[in-house]
Amino acid sequence: MKVILFILLQISNPLERLQKLIDSVQNDTEIRNGVVAASIRSTQTGEYKLQYNAHKSVNSASVLKLVSTASALSVLGSNYRFQTFLEYDGVIVDSVLQGNIYIRGTGDPSLGSARIGASVDEVSNYFAQKIKGYGIKKIDGYILGDGSIFSDNTLADSWIWGDIGNYYGAGINGLNINENLYSVYFKQSKRVGDFAPITKIVPEIPNIKNINKVTVAERGSGDNVLLYSTPFSSTVLSEGTIPAGDNEFSVKGSIPDPPTFFAYQVQKWFNSLGGIIEKPTLSFQQYKTSEGYYPKQRNLIFTYDSPPLSSLVKDCNYHSINLYADAFLKSVGYNLSKDGSFDSAVKSQKQLWSQKGVDLQGFMIRDGSGLSPSGVLTANNLTDILYTMKTDAAFPEYYASIPIVGISGTVQNLAKGSKAAGNVRAKSGSISNTRAFSGYFTASNGEMMSFTYIVNRYADGADRKVRRYLEEMIKLMVEI
Repeated sequence: MKVILFILLQISNPLERLQKLIDSVQNDTEIRNGVVAASIRSTQTGEYKLQYNAHKSVNSASVLKLVSTASALSVLGSNYRFQTFLEYDGVIVDSVLQGNIYIRGTGDPSLGSARIGASVDEVSNYFAQKIKGYGIKKIDGYILGDGSIFSDNTLADSWIWGDIGNYYGAGINGLNINENLYSVYFKQSKRVGDFAPITKIVPEIPNIKNINKVTVAERGSGDNVLLYSTPFSSTVLSEGTIPAGDNEFSVKGSIPDPPTFFAYQVQKWFNSLGGIIEKPTLSFQQYKTSEGYYPKQRNLIFTYDSPPLSSLVKDCNYHSINLYADAFLKSVGYNLSKDGSFDSAVKSQKQLWSQKGVDLQGFMIRDGSGLSPSGVLTANNLTDILYTMKTDAAFPEYYASIPIVGISGTVQNLAKGSKAAGNVRAKSGSISNTRAFSGYFTASNGEMMSFTYIVNRYADGADRKVRRYLEEMIKLMVEI
């Protein structure tokens, strides 16, 4: 790296220096079998300042969230709020509901998230109080979590088995709660190789069975646990290691059936408030397939609103939350096509940007978060979407949602003390053997530029080297 930087100092033109650096990165022995893709475009003139492998399809990792959040703001608007409806069917006689309670979601990924404010217990208690406050003291039917606005298949088909049981691989439902995650606490030991028993699960997931094979590794070794499970399953396989110590160590997993879990939570709080319901919690899927089921007229008790979309988009881009990005993708798809599946949502999003004039050759995504290893796009695809977003009515909120290099979000430690710090807005992306940055910066002449850098399929163990290279690219580009 030092030799490369010394050579670059001999070149006076900033753009030439950047191109030379990218050439050197592509020819690095640990990167040359992969692809370095780069694209920079003026948002004022539309001129491309730099294109390097810019038309090659590469994995995007989490920079794909810039597309999902842009699509959501453009289609739904900055002030859009997800709504969750508390409803009932049947009749209320002498404070007894002769029917069911329904909690019907519209895809809100933030419901019951401590990141937003109200915890899962606080939200569940609030819904239970609304039922009691409506004059219902006993329920003869069920409390049902209804997430049917989206497909029952909550996962993208191309997500891998090692991801889907973990918090970052949580499926997106029409009704979500606590960001669809829970924490498993393992008891640490000071001896390497010891078994690490589970001490608790928070929040408590009813009927879950954990086949635990987790052991203790060296102190400071970090979280190397994978949780294997599938949607609607009650069995989880835990494998891997936790670091040695004398406390508890927590690992996050994905709730297998969030709508049913939320219904269970509301029912628990309803009972604690003195309400009576004797029937066990039942999934909406089970209820729909039960004998004699038919859709019934529902009546509204109350509506729970999410924070505005502009706030959720900022959370998504600052904290790189997969669930939020996939919720945005599916919500855009449902809004445009009335189909809440991943496949339909992807098609709708492609149509959206094609109609806005973006060339989407090479754009073959599979989800909204970038978790899929088979989803690809080109550097120009992303840079052009960012360029096009500059003229959207929601651009101020979109721009504010992207972290500031050297200051905030996942890029707060990037390029500190350089001219790029405070000048570049960038979303980072990282999956196996892929690192990426994309966003906006102001060039030396005052022009705003959109940019994308992706290094794809580099050698195992080269993560830190690739990040340093990308950091140098970001430092150099602001001098253009």
